[in-house]
Amino acid sequence: MRSTFRLVLLAGGLLTLTGCFNRLDMTAVEQEIEAEIESQSRRLSLAEVRCPPDVYKQSGAYFRCVGYLRPEGEFTINVVQQDAQGSITWDVPSSSVILNMGKVEDTLRQDFAQAFTKRATVDCGDLYRLNQPGEQFECEVVGGVAVGADQVTALVVKVDPEGNLTWYERREAIAPATTVSNPAGTSDADDDTSAQSATTNTTTQENAPTGGDRPKIAGTREVERPRVPGDDD
Repeated sequence: MRSTFRLVLLAGGLLTLTGCFNRLDMTAVEQEIEAEIESQSRRLSLAEVRCPPDVYKQSGAYFRCVGYLRPEGEFTINVVQQDAQGSITWDVPSSSVILNMGKVEDTLRQDFAQAFTKRATVDCGDLYRLNQPGEQFECEVVGGVAVGADQVTALVVKVDPEGNLTWYERREAIAPATTVSNPAGTSDADDDTSAQSATTNTTTQENAPTGGDRPKIAGTREVERPRVPGDDD
């Protein structure tokens, strides 16, 4: 079973900033957004965030900033004013450059529920991540979820050469519990040394390619190519 989703927006922060002559303090906006994005990802280093120089305070007004990665790459930051006092919210849509992992987690949870009719808590780590074709990373299924005789412990996400995402589950076999009774005349100490602990085996569920098609991955969910800065999002 396959499903497709488009990576969209996720709220990134709330700031209250004031400026002179009824304008927002855009230097403070840029510095605060840059610091927040870097603090929410250990893998991103920003050269700067650049916003429009003059923005008047106006409730509901919208503007865009651009984040510049080090050494290269740029992405869009959408900003909305919440009131006339300088409060704003901002978010970073996923693109061909950056992934909003909060939105990826939401979609993985939905796909997991559809595939297995069970809920899962998915943790992909940092909130923002570079969108790098050919890379793969794991998102933890917190606490594991039993599926038949196995337990799903993680979802492995792959980025294909076009920048699209697919995933498959990583499983561990659930070993049956071993009960050891005390034979007549044996002591508790003897029982402790004879007890056996349960073990688990890690397995990756993948299917072999067929014909000239690219490999089909068990549990795969395909993701539509993210929008790039400048799209009408």
